[in-house]
Amino acid sequence: MVKKVFYNVASQVFGKGLTATSTFIVTILISRALGEAGYGDFTKIFVFIGYFYTLADFGLNSIYVKIADDKNQIKLLEALLATRLLMAIGLAATAIMIGFLVPYNPASATGFSPLVKIGIAIASLTIITQALYTTTNAMFQKKLRYDLSTIAVVAGAIAVLLGTLLVTVKGGGLLAYSAIYVIQGIVNVIVAYFFISKLTAHVIFPKFLKEDAKRIISGAWPVGTALILNLIYFRIDVFILSSFRASAEVGIYGLAYQFFEAALTVPIFFANSIYPPLSQLASSNFKEFKSKVNFWLLTLTAISLLLVIFLEIIANFIPFIYQGRFSQSVLSLQILALGMPFFFASALLWHTLIIFGRQKFLILIYGIGAVFNLIANLIFIPQYGYMAASVITVISEALVLALLAIAYLTFSRNRQP
Repeated sequence: MVKKVFYNVASQVFGKGLTATSTFIVTILISRALGEAGYGDFTKIFVFIGYFYTLADFGLNSIYVKIADDKNQIKLLEALLATRLLMAIGLAATAIMIGFLVPYNPASATGFSPLVKIGIAIASLTIITQALYTTTNAMFQKKLRYDLSTIAVVAGAIAVLLGTLLVTVKGGGLLAYSAIYVIQGIVNVIVAYFFISKLTAHVIFPKFLKEDAKRIISGAWPVGTALILNLIYFRIDVFILSSFRASAEVGIYGLAYQFFEAALTVPIFFANSIYPPLSQLASSNFKEFKSKVNFWLLTLTAISLLLVIFLEIIANFIPFIYQGRFSQSVLSLQILALGMPFFFASALLWHTLIIFGRQKFLILIYGIGAVFNLIANLIFIPQYGYMAASVITVISEALVLALLAIAYLTFSRNRQP
């Protein structure tokens, strides 16, 4: 189990190293070209679209991994693909409509400008490509072949890098940079489905099978609801910042968060790789299951502390990298980095509740986190801006981790996975 987990994590970390390098270069190019205010608008577009990524995800993959076996995995994957594709098309249309309705105050330059709204309309196409790519990850996770998923991501990162270089040379603006990510999504999907066809010896087509779709959704809706609540407290701060502060401040916070979010993929890599073998172990040897959970909690904590140190050091180089700009992002990133251990542990404990069949409690836990985060941000962001957003992000995740730990200890004592 440990070897499999570390192989899959190593594959993803290697890929993330390549994509992070690409993202780093892309971020430098875009932020230098657009400036703090322009990068703030860019952040608004993709934070807004990110909510719809989560809606299209809806936790469906975790239920697929849990219920799929050698006999029905292809049929369930095709049902999953059809279900998610229908959801994604509807969500893309909804994102465009809502995007044009969100407010903008030209006098104070707060909210979502007409240019940002057009950018949202363009970027909404990535909701569909992200949904298609996410579906392939269900099979990669089931087979523990994240190395293949990583190749697809790297191919997309190369497409973004080349596209960004071209737009920068040609002097393109915000909308051109947004359109590049549509191309990235298409590349991701093509490469990922090529590997799925090789891995399964089947060409996967969407087939909406009502019973299979119902089976997946009925198990996933608590997870999906929790993901939405998680995203609310995770990124609602950008919308509140956009309403009370200028785009430049959104850009300062957005850049710090870009570094922080890149590091957050590491606990997700671990949790996704640990989940399938832990799920099997829970039903066959519960004592060993609890031992493995403790082992991974200690391991993830140790890794997270190394990442904290790394981010604290990297933060100091931001002014140099961005030619004296974004100096205020340094402290923001250093504060966000302190929350890394909380995110690592909660990524693992989140999955244990799904294994226990107690995913409905995720709604309660992340609902509490969302309410706390929303109220705290509404109180403190108008006065303290992005600094309040940074601190509240850390405190919110600490609260969620405490609630997850209480739930895990309660259900593991009952021995009712």
